[in-house]
Amino acid sequence: MVTAQGDRDASGNSATWGVVMTVREPRALVETNVRWHLATGAAEVFVFLDDPDDPAADALEALSGCRVQRCGPAYWAKRRPNKGRPASQMRRQTLNANVAQNRTSSEWLFHVDADEFIWQDRPLGPELAAMTDPETEVNLPVLERLFPVAPADHIFAGAFRATGTLEEAEADRAYAPFADFMKRGQYSHGAGKSGVRVGAGLRLGVHNATVRRGDGWRRAPKHVSTTARLLHFDGLTPLHWAMKFLRYRLTPADVQRAILQPHRAAQIDWMLARCDTAEQIRTAHQTLFALTPERVEALGAFGLIEEIPFDPRVPDLDLSPEAFDADILQRNPWLRELVDWSG
Repeated sequence: MVTAQGDRDASGNSATWGVVMTVREPRALVETNVRWHLATGAAEVFVFLDDPDDPAADALEALSGCRVQRCGPAYWAKRRPNKGRPASQMRRQTLNANVAQNRTSSEWLFHVDADEFIWQDRPLGPELAAMTDPETEVNLPVLERLFPVAPADHIFAGAFRATGTLEEAEADRAYAPFADFMKRGQYSHGAGKSGVRVGAGLRLGVHNATVRRGDGWRRAPKHVSTTARLLHFDGLTPLHWAMKFLRYRLTPADVQRAILQPHRAAQIDWMLARCDTAEQIRTAHQTLFALTPERVEALGAFGLIEEIPFDPRVPDLDLSPEAFDADILQRNPWLRELVDWSG
């Protein structure tokens, strides 16, 4: 695991920062995420367990610097006495992120997902210390992982596609034939994730922060980080990728409309039309995500492919695709009813 990237720069000026996430993912992923951020400069990591009986809870609570909240009925009754647990995942994430703002002792707090890792080209703390406007959020631009063509021995292998703002004709050349499945050159989101100065009155959202203006909340001014970026693993394995899409389709229609942008909905429709079996899911996943020579050449022509030496592995966690998928299936027995993953 690389740890030196979180060191202070020569000036010695640095602000403390922490991370918050709401998760319902395999223990290996969540624990790796927490350990990565604590090892690379985070003062603390807040983990809100969407499943209050999550089997990862004890292991996470044993990590120094990890603050765990089990989000059971009592938690939601306290947060929302008349409404309880929100149906929307994004609403739960937002509420939890701002609970963490009230609990943290860090000067800055960043809101990420379990499959997102902060990568520092240079130490983040000094950049945060240099911020003069307390109502400006710091945005981490996102890179999305692409998979090696050959099977890998761990779930983090691959290279990254940078966010892009190409004209339509250029986008068709760079991303063909899936430009319509993308926003800013990403299958998931091109917005990145943000951090706020704790106590400055900003409200953390899923991707951006808002600030009170008159009687309402408005988008906060944004500073795009020059030192750190967000590495997004949009599906750690083909099964994980398929589960996310299938789970979206099992949510209420009004929630889908609220959380799914058109490019994401188009991906889901494409997948559901051709992914009835495990073999079809793997084939579709390769079609979208594989680092084929053609894809590398097309992205490289626009400077959109990056090799980053990200390796968060530690000896005591099994990060093989097989172990990861086994955890997914154990936690989500409904998946077995939809897809036979035994072959």
